[in-house]
Amino acid sequence: MKNKTIRLGIAGALAALSLAGLAVPAQADELMHAIPPAPADPCGPVVDSVRFCTAPDGHPYPVQVSGAVAPGKDGTPGIGGALQVGSTLTVVDGSWDPTDAMLTHQWLRDDVPVPGATGATYLLTTADLGKGIRVETTATAPGYAKTTLQSAQTALVTNAGGAVPSLVAENVYFGTPSDNPDMPGVLVYGGGIFKGAPDVHRQYQWLRDGKPIPGATARMFDATGWGPTGLLSVRVTGHAPGFNPATGTSKAGNVSNYNPTPATVVTGGTGLGDVLTGADDVPWSFKPFEHHYRWLRDGVAIAGATALTYKITAQDQGHTLVLRTDELGFDGTHPYSNRVVVPAAAGVELKQLTNVTKPVVTGTAVTGAVMKVSAGTWSVAADKLNVTYDWVVPGQEKPVSGAAFTPDQPQIGKTLTVLVTASAPGYTTAWVEVTAPKPVTARESTRAISGTLAVGSKVTLTPDPWYDRAGITSDVMWLRDGVQIAGAYGWSYVLTKADAGTKLSAYVNPTATGGMYQTINASARVAGLPLTSATPAIEGTVKAGNVLTVKRGTWTWGTAFKYRWLRNGVPISGATESTYKVRTADKGTKLTVRVTGSRFGYTTVSRTSAARIAS
Repeated sequence: MKNKTIRLGIAGALAALSLAGLAVPAQADELMHAIPPAPADPCGPVVDSVRFCTAPDGHPYPVQVSGAVAPGKDGTPGIGGALQVGSTLTVVDGSWDPTDAMLTHQWLRDDVPVPGATGATYLLTTADLGKGIRVETTATAPGYAKTTLQSAQTALVTNAGGAVPSLVAENVYFGTPSDNPDMPGVLVYGGGIFKGAPDVHRQYQWLRDGKPIPGATARMFDATGWGPTGLLSVRVTGHAPGFNPATGTSKAGNVSNYNPTPATVVTGGTGLGDVLTGADDVPWSFKPFEHHYRWLRDGVAIAGATALTYKITAQDQGHTLVLRTDELGFDGTHPYSNRVVVPAAAGVELKQLTNVTKPVVTGTAVTGAVMKVSAGTWSVAADKLNVTYDWVVPGQEKPVSGAAFTPDQPQIGKTLTVLVTASAPGYTTAWVEVTAPKPVTARESTRAISGTLAVGSKVTLTPDPWYDRAGITSDVMWLRDGVQIAGAYGWSYVLTKADAGTKLSAYVNPTATGGMYQTINASARVAGLPLTSATPAIEGTVKAGNVLTVKRGTWTWGTAFKYRWLRNGVPISGATESTYKVRTADKGTKLTVRVTGSRFGYTTVSRTSAARIAS
């Protein structure tokens, strides 16, 4: 198995989260009290960078544990205690995933490691006077890459004797997060306001009937399985460098308030051939929707099982069934039924199904192009396997099932992942997560500006079959040298005199979800109307001291002219009028004159006269 990087922070809906770090010394005696045991961790081992956990309703959900460290306010290490010689500083480590990661520390003085200072506390000495202190926490766990994080550096350490301010704890509380639709009312989180310091690091201890719950020292706590009685509260201690810590305890709440009630009740026997029946009593918030039911086995949809009733088969033995209503309610949640555990067949022990060759995602990862995922190989022959695929698609609330998926605009810049689930009779269900090799990119548009790029001509924006597919309409705006042309909308445009010599472009603005903003540039500049012109001639005797005059010939009426006299083909300085006085320096050279005619909306033309030799 490849190494995986440990990640800080709350990793989804993990049950009984714990902090693998230093406990507050004052709580040591309390932890020795006889208290109810913690609930079992509902998450399995890490496989291919993913832990698969089981929600109370029976469906599995993946918890990503690979990738870079994700530090947060409660993630990076913190330091608490007075910054005075003789005082003891304490490191405050946030919660880690996996929760049993081993933490080691190294204290630094002005970013230089202090020899032997590797504990969770550090006694300030005279060597620290006038120096800033920092702590470095390293987390290790089997199968994971080592991760190291540093705290912010403290202010300078001072001599002992000065007054040490204390933090003030206010409004310590706990509540239910709103971003956990699959486990409503199960996870609770703690918090608190600490006044006095700008950067406060918090330690948590969850309490049942006022007594600490072993291991429940993370910001979030899973109340699943703790029964209908008991009072739940959280004790929060705030730490900040240069301050004495402060502790506050929330008001207690009845644990039963945080145990979810199934939205749909399933009844029936659990033996082979028995029929399970779901009661059609989803909450009022779901009533406006048409109901769509789906039975899940170990969290995986059972093919064809979409009715309120379900007959238990041999494949269900040793597994957990749950009924799900697929329509979302106004509160964004899925209603799940109670779990139904089907006993294994007598004398039958489920074998472990394992992935041998990891599935592979193929395709170009371009919008509109089909991406596919293979099944991989497993420890059971392919003809005995049932493999399902669920694409985790950014921009879509539900995973997309199937071995193929076509990315669209919302997935641009995102890297797709696929949850491949394999099951077989007599085996446990197994999962593996596969990641596409690169992020999705936008498909290149085939639009172009067609037509003659000349004043008076009509140009048209050609369609793009993919971008202009059903359900997507667009507005078109025409631009001249990047500036919007007043009143120029629509898929075609007639070029005017104002467009002559400019760069034309069109901006396509989608008016329905799924389109893409596009700017299409013309291949060349717009040509003006043809300008009638003539070859000029030089009148006069080409001799030093004489004045020569340009004879322009016939040009389009209204043309403006510019002149440039040349000596042997090189412009003569200052000679830009229709007349020119021959100079001594011109003797023996060839004189010519270039006339440039221009008019609004016409193509500018330059003509040069025949040469005259000056004497």
